[in-house]
This record gives sequence, structure tokens and C-alpha cells, in this order.
Amino acid sequence: MTISITYNSAFGAFSVQDALSAWSTGFTTAGHGTGNTGGFNTGGRAMTGEQYATHGAQGSEYAFIAASDTDKGLNYVFDPKVSPGDNMNHYLWGELDTVTLGTGLQGGNGTDFDLNDYTASFNGLDLSAASDAGRAGNAVQDVIYGLMKGDVSGLEGALNNLLSGFGLSTDSTFDDLAAAGLAHADAPLAADIDLVGVQEVAQDWALAA
Repeated sequence: MTISITYNSAFGAFSVQDALSAWSTGFTTAGHGTGNTGGFNTGGRAMTGEQYATHGAQGSEYAFIAASDTDKGLNYVFDPKVSPGDNMNHYLWGELDTVTLGTGLQGGNGTDFDLNDYTASFNGLDLSAASDAGRAGNAVQDVIYGLMKGDVSGLEGALNNLLSGFGLSTDSTFDDLAAAGLAHADAPLAADIDLVGVQEVAQDWALAA
């Protein structure tokens, strides 16, 4: 699958790297262990679904949605009988196809997640990990758990792997990617792309680590 990017037109002249950095700064951290670190679109304490999403630290509207094109394509492994620090515990596996970054997370509890406004949606990531993948060397874990901490390095690495085949990288601007036929711009969904405030996610289950 070829990578396809939809981006907020306000970011057209910015590099992908700059946009990722701006999102990371706004997201800061999900307050992992003390705040709501999100959950699956299937709701409750489910450990499988098509989407996994969370918002940033208290006072931040920044959020991300990780999605699979496969039914229940994202899964989380938690075994209370295994040490929390064990490589084979507390990890995500499955097929990760899309990551969307933005602000104003809504949905969940059995409905699809959505964002009130977005920075960019990266489609065609085509990352996968088997059910026994563990944490180490697991690209799905690296991208999603990294984003939960406001760390975009896993996503950036995956993007660079895909973009390199077209002579591009995350140093390229979104408009450069559009000129290469890999991206298209949408108008901003809201007047202010730097919203702040507390976004209540419709789930209270948090991934433990």
C-alpha cells in the first residue's frame, strides 16, 4: 500500500518533522499511570478494536488516533501473572494502518473516535506485529506507545521508511508531498489549531506499563 497523507492546509509550508514536533509539544504527555491514557473504540476495558486513541496531559486538547483497516486489528496483551516489566507483557500487536494527529478527541465507548481538528492523517503505514511479538522490535508498539508519551520518533521512523522510496523524508514539506502525489490538503476544521483545555475521553481504561 502506498502512503497517503491528508494534512491541514495551515501546515502546507511546514515540514512533516516540524508538524510532528509541534504536535508533540502540545500533547506533552498522557500522564501515563496517573491520567486517562485512552483505550479502544470498542469501549470499556476491551483489549481489542479497530482504533486506539488518547488525549494529552491535563490542560491539553492534543490527541491521536491509531487505526487498523482490519476488524479488531489492534490488540493489547496484559497478563497479571507476568511481571509488568517483562518483554512479553503490556504490549500492542496487530496491524497499524493509519495515525491521525490533532485536537479535540471525541467518540469511543462503542463508536469510532474522531478529532474536532487535525494536523495530519498518515495512511498506508502498513505496520504489523504478531500476537507473540512482545515489546522489543515491535513497530506497532513503538509507534503507539511512543505517541502515548508524546514521542513521535517511532512514527517519524516509519514515515521515513515509506517516503524514502520516493526520494522524500519527514524533512519535506506537506506541499512537497502533495506535489509528488502522496498528500492532499484539507481546509482547517476550526479557526484555532492550538486549542487548549481538558478533553474528556469517553473511556476510563488505561494501558498499564
